[in-house]
Amino acid sequence: MKTFHYLLHFLCYLTFILQATATLVDPGRCSKSFGFCRRQCLKEEKQIDICFSPSKICCAERFTEDS
Repeated sequence: MKTFHYLLHFLCYLTFILQATATLVDPGRCSKSFGFCRRQCLKEEKQIDICFSPSKICCAERFTEDS
């Protein structure tokens, strides 16, 4: 019964929470949005999506305003 409970929580996480925070994209779509699939984003980049590749995220350059 405990295993079923954990499985239910995991499926709810995958179904609702993960989709609300980020989407899974292929590397081609990531590069079309001017990003790169990497394991970690550089300091001057921000995470925009999660790539299909294992443990890689889509990183894009941050646009900062220079005063």
